[in-house]
Amino acid sequence: MFSLMHSSSVLGVEGKEISVEVDIANGLPQVSVVGLPDPAVRESVERVRAAIKNSGFAFPLERITVNLAPADLRKEGTAFDLAIAAGILTASGQLEAKPFEQSMLIGELSLNGDIRPVPGVLAMIEQAKRSGIRKVLLPLANAKEAAWITEMELYAVTHLKELLTQHKGTEAWSDIRFDAAASRELASAAAAEEHAVDIGDYSDVYGQQQAKRALLIAAAGKHNILELCNIVMQNTTFKIQHRKHISHIYRRKKGDASLHHL
Repeated sequence: MFSLMHSSSVLGVEGKEISVEVDIANGLPQVSVVGLPDPAVRESVERVRAAIKNSGFAFPLERITVNLAPADLRKEGTAFDLAIAAGILTASGQLEAKPFEQSMLIGELSLNGDIRPVPGVLAMIEQAKRSGIRKVLLPLANAKEAAWITEMELYAVTHLKELLTQHKGTEAWSDIRFDAAASRELASAAAAEEHAVDIGDYSDVYGQQQAKRALLIAAAGKHNILELCNIVMQNTTFKIQHRKHISHIYRRKKGDASLHHL
């Protein structure tokens, strides 16, 4: 039987949609992963095998071929684990494929079935949105980060076993739906509270009009500015003025022995 899942990887700083195709056929029990996988992706076979068994499912004792398309793009990372596991379970008839249609699956599997977070989630989900995919199944630990991408349906899971209760149809996905809007509001409120510190105002600074104007212009235009220690600035100014003062006196009283006392 054949199953198709959608996943993603990060290429540079951008997300790249990856199709995870799983085919189960008669033959000697073995799993082949093709499509330029790196060592971490090839090792996913053992992680997926153990996770499926330890989550109450049965790992098929048949010939399994996993293709990561496009085949000419090198696949890196562990974000394909969840998609590969779901593909094997749907192809073997242990899960229905309908809930996974037009959905992106992201997550790393541990041997006991826990779903671990992966890096680059923002880029992956942004790419899913550009591709027209609106449903994303991802680790709960990545859900808050993913919530910053608007107009997406996020479904957060912590264990592969949770997919067992989602096989009756699309409506069952509501049990693991993540409230992205509420997460964004809480994150914004927490950030505002964290930065709500009384740092004073330029009006509290006496004088220094040129310095204040320079800082205001830099802040308004988002320019860089080099700030030196006040003591260093004062000492430097004092030394320059003192040197000018001595030079002025020397020009007026050249040859006066009293200059040695200055």
